[in-house]
Amino acid sequence: MVYDGAVKDQESSASPPSASAATSETAPAASEAAVSARPPRPGHDKRLGVRHPLKHRRFCAVVNMMVEPGVLSSAHEVVVVDEEEAAPVEREPHAGDVQLSSAPAEMEVVEGDVMEVSSEAPVAVGELESQPGEKEEASSPVVPEAERKQETAAAAHVIAMDEHKHKDQENKEKEREKEKERERMDEVGYMSSGWKSEDGFLSCGYSSFRGKRASMEDFYDIKSSKIADKQISLFGIFDGHGGSRAAEYLKEHLFENLMKHPEFMTNTKLAISETYTKTDSEFLDSESNNHRDDGSTASTAVLVGNHLYVANVGDSRAVISKAGKAIALSEDHKPNRSDERKRIESAGGVVMWAGTWRVGGVLAMSRAFGNRLLKQFVVADPEIQEREIDDELEFLVLASDGLWDVVPNEDAVSLVKIEEEPEAAARKLTETAFSRGSGDNITCIIVKFQHDKMNASWSYNGSADTKDLVHVGLLSIYP
Repeated sequence: MVYDGAVKDQESSASPPSASAATSETAPAASEAAVSARPPRPGHDKRLGVRHPLKHRRFCAVVNMMVEPGVLSSAHEVVVVDEEEAAPVEREPHAGDVQLSSAPAEMEVVEGDVMEVSSEAPVAVGELESQPGEKEEASSPVVPEAERKQETAAAAHVIAMDEHKHKDQENKEKEREKEKERERMDEVGYMSSGWKSEDGFLSCGYSSFRGKRASMEDFYDIKSSKIADKQISLFGIFDGHGGSRAAEYLKEHLFENLMKHPEFMTNTKLAISETYTKTDSEFLDSESNNHRDDGSTASTAVLVGNHLYVANVGDSRAVISKAGKAIALSEDHKPNRSDERKRIESAGGVVMWAGTWRVGGVLAMSRAFGNRLLKQFVVADPEIQEREIDDELEFLVLASDGLWDVVPNEDAVSLVKIEEEPEAAARKLTETAFSRGSGDNITCIIVKFQHDKMNASWSYNGSADTKDLVHVGLLSIYP
């Protein structure tokens, strides 16, 4: 058995190489006397199985000189000159020397406090560690594997970063498109267009005009769908104040949330009421980290089959023309309304005059989306009215207060009657409001009911592509 204590014994007794050689030639008797004078080696010690770092490096240096175990005879002694060089020196064998042999034998393996016996051939301690060249060969399959894993992880990270950048780029492009649309509004002054339902029963036009304001805070939304074999149409005007964020949020989410409501088709009034409250809460949550207090009105019309539901929050307004008469389907939510003032004061708020009647001397309307600081008094609960579509109902006008401040209900109905097309009528209303001195943003939607086509099939015989354009509202064709 080869153990680390052998080198220690040899080092303690051996002289430098030159002195050892001279002593072996001139005074072998003195060498034998020195060997016999050494105290006997103690019995087996378990601690010999613990490698000392310095001794281990010296043994590695010794083994590097060996070609095969047993090549060196017992008459040779290996003397370590330093950690890198070693040279064999001949001397006479003496008691206590450790011999290397290639003959099969059993080797004791020390692990902790337990001794075990192995049947493998004895191997020099240095051979338990791979040679430098062998280490490279043994580890070569592992290193590329680790490198491949690192390269794969790096590639996945790059792909994820690219996807994130792509999404950010798309979001930025959408924001730029919105900004361009707003800039186009500012440059041109107004925006108008039209839409017609597939069955020809509904035709609508809309117009939005920045007016004398420095920025545009009005938004509108028109959607059409078919649910449970019923045609669904939704129209909305959203007039922002204190900024455009609340109005824009309603344009993007209010109708979407409404159509997802589980009772939208079975209990439309309940669905509208709960959706208004839910959307208001979600908007406030989305703005919780912003130091802003945007708000918005909402005047919406929802047509489910032949039932019309008009919901209002704020001072935008919905007016219908029935048998030639103007009928308001909503009442403005102003703080000086007796019922609204009572509700506000009961909640601990105040209504005071500051150029006009205002909640807390700040807000000129008593209901709105947003307005976090006044939310206790300024609620988003809608007032809803329901009408059945009959032959006397001619058209519907939805508009922000920029129109209603200067154009009475009756005048609006009369102006719409003059124009055959709803788009031209909407444009006419915005121009009239501006010419009458409106200082606000002006936005309106005109919805006309074609009763003679209510139950008729689609009669346009154009191409499929053209009909698709009409259906999505990208092209306006009127008979």
